[in-house]
Amino acid sequence: MALSKKSKLILATFTSDPNCTLEDAVRKVGGVSEERIPVTACELRYDEEFLKAMERKTTQKLEALERKDEKLTPQDVLNTLAEIDSNCKAAGDVAWAVQARLKIVELRGKHLGMFADRVELAFGEELAKALVEARERRKLAELPAIEGTVANN
Repeated sequence: MALSKKSKLILATFTSDPNCTLEDAVRKVGGVSEERIPVTACELRYDEEFLKAMERKTTQKLEALERKDEKLTPQDVLNTLAEIDSNCKAAGDVAWAVQARLKIVELRGKHLGMFADRVELAFGEELAKALVEARERRKLAELPAIEGTVANN
């Protein structure tokens, strides 16, 4: 089962501030009584989904720190897209997850050159020769003008 919105907010608050404890994060997000804060924090510490999400988040931060001096490669982008896609699959058929997966497919398709952002027209020599030949034929096939008079009835 995916994390609830509140759990995601707690996770984001907890991982954004290095000095923040899990209890502080629960307090900042709110919606929990002061007596319930330690219990909620303890429950989150034993929640497998929350722990996996926290591990993913910290791993991403570590990779970002390690990659700071390195250049971003196309493979890094594809790996990140694959990871986001798997996270969206785990979330289920929620609107934001489906939308994110569609965007990932679009980005992968663009990377593979499956979609053309612009149309490039190239006129080859064959087309140029065909145009010249057609113009020559037209000059030869000019018909004489038809002369006549208009009769009034």
